[in-house]
Amino acid sequence: MVGRADHFVQLINTYCLNVETILSKLESYIDLPNVDFSNLAALATEIEERSSCIGAEHVRLTCLDLMRACDQMQKQNFCQALSWTKNEFAHTRNKLQVLVQWLLNLSALAASNADGAEDYEARSKTAKIECYQVVFLNVQ
Repeated sequence: MVGRADHFVQLINTYCLNVETILSKLESYIDLPNVDFSNLAALATEIEERSSCIGAEHVRLTCLDLMRACDQMQKQNFCQALSWTKNEFAHTRNKLQVLVQWLLNLSALAASNADGAEDYEARSKTAKIECYQVVFLNVQ
């Protein structure tokens, strides 16, 4: 369990860092005097692919508007789509951070399972419910 949790935590952290970097590039490139829409489209495609791999469907869908704005060479539409993408990514990142915390807590529970299987199962079930409520039901 601990090894798999560490792997998922690493995947989530890498995804978030990569998308943050790409969003920053998109923001700086759109402000250049001569906008290279093909470069912007390639970066939007990269976010779309990374989001698809991790299951960040809302972020992936916003990338379609980014790519459409690039195809139309519409700077204003691109800026609107970029704002939407950043907003969806922020929501997704917050949910993923909750998941990371849950995975780390669950790993710690598994590693310190000195209380016996019943106590571990009860704490694990409670942790899963709390994670589900925050990630999927937006309960804080």
